[in-house]
Amino acid sequence: MEQNTKPKRFTEAIGEDVDSAFTKLASEILKDGTLSLKEKSLIAVACAIAVKCDNCTKVHQNQALKLGATQEEILEAAAVAGLVRMGSGFNTAYLLLDNQPPRKNTHFKKITDENKYDDEPNSDETRQMQPDGYLNNLLEKNSSHKISKK
Repeated sequence: MEQNTKPKRFTEAIGEDVDSAFTKLASEILKDGTLSLKEKSLIAVACAIAVKCDNCTKVHQNQALKLGATQEEILEAAAVAGLVRMGSGFNTAYLLLDNQPPRKNTHFKKITDENKYDDEPNSDETRQMQPDGYLNNLLEKNSSHKISKK
């Protein structure tokens, strides 16, 4: 006999009425409708990832696989969840900008051996930084933001 999931065990421990209400709610939400159960299971995988519940992620991954989802579909759903999570982090980080004066755009100038240890500030207000590989790749793809090679 399969052991009940942690949420099911919890609702049972609270009482029969809570367990019955939770089971009915889950059944109503997960029944086939405009979205199939497979599509809903992919959404559940993404949600589990977005809320960082490891156990939930594995449970919903297994359910999605049983319903015919491919590993590629699951990974794509996970990527969307990661993007949403990152975006929500940026949305929260935006609070740091409240009541702050507007910043000037930072322009990157490639560090060369000649100016690597130059402590004098640049007269053109260009910040001397070496972008990491990720940022550098993005900048190279968008020609309007290329790093100047002075």
